[in-house]
Amino acid sequence: TKDNNFTWKDFQARNNNELVGNFGNFINRVIVLTNKYYNGIVPAPNELKEVDLDVLEHIKKYPNIIGRSIEKYRFREALGELMNLARLGNKYLADEEPWKVIKVNEERTKTIMYVALQVARSLSVLSEPFLPFTSTKLKSILNVDDKLTWNDILSVNVLLKPNHQIGTAELLFSKIDDADIQKQLDKLEATKIANEQENKTLEPQKDIIDFEDFTKLDMRVGTILEAEKIAKTKKLLKLKVDVGIDIRTIVSGIAESFKPEDIIGQRVTVLTNLAPRKIRGVESNGMILMAETQNGKLSFIEPEKEDIINGIEVS
Repeated sequence: TKDNNFTWKDFQARNNNELVGNFGNFINRVIVLTNKYYNGIVPAPNELKEVDLDVLEHIKKYPNIIGRSIEKYRFREALGELMNLARLGNKYLADEEPWKVIKVNEERTKTIMYVALQVARSLSVLSEPFLPFTSTKLKSILNVDDKLTWNDILSVNVLLKPNHQIGTAELLFSKIDDADIQKQLDKLEATKIANEQENKTLEPQKDIIDFEDFTKLDMRVGTILEAEKIAKTKKLLKLKVDVGIDIRTIVSGIAESFKPEDIIGQRVTVLTNLAPRKIRGVESNGMILMAETQNGKLSFIEPEKEDIINGIEVS
């Protein structure tokens, strides 16, 4: 279903933007500022403004909002609402700017931080179904137990009491770099290739030929002396190959598997008496014999012994 669609790139974006940039950023700012201004002690609020009351009332709505989505099995939607609560806290801090207000109105700053800490406490409870380890870690940072329930958030006015001592800031989430995602994509690709190879069926045996037909094939050991790409093609390389009896030009469709400079000096097996044919304007006199590895890459058929000279027949 659409609710279960998953890609690693989407996972990276949601982790970095939502968990790190939204949820984690809000919690980090609240904890850091509380420790900086009040040595980690929850301040008592003063007069609550309309904006403060609005945030506190919104907190009470989220258990039902998130709960309804969960009941309908809309888990992505439910998680999105949890992120909206964190976003509410971030917006509140950004709008009220306690780091500026502290310079001119210390009492107002206490109220701002008190309200922000209530949001943090609600997140520690409401995140549990989706992010249980994060929920546990956040409760530890806030120095609270597991007694507060979703129903309490609906009805209790004070979620984190004044004079309560919280802990110091810790990172709740780590940013995921492109390199981390690429590792996972590479693993998926390797698994895909392995599965394809495991389920790959070998080509059936070709028609029976007479021994006389086989003896007509002239296969010899050779060495690639030169290699260059053929212009305006993706697969073709023009090779100069020493096959012992002569040095000849062979066109081979191996450009997607090998760089020209990497195969100079490569020992090969060549079908030398294949009728010449023109390929992209280049006359090819023979065929380089290749095999395909289990991971789908091409491999040269070459002699194991180094003392086998060019031109020796393969039979």
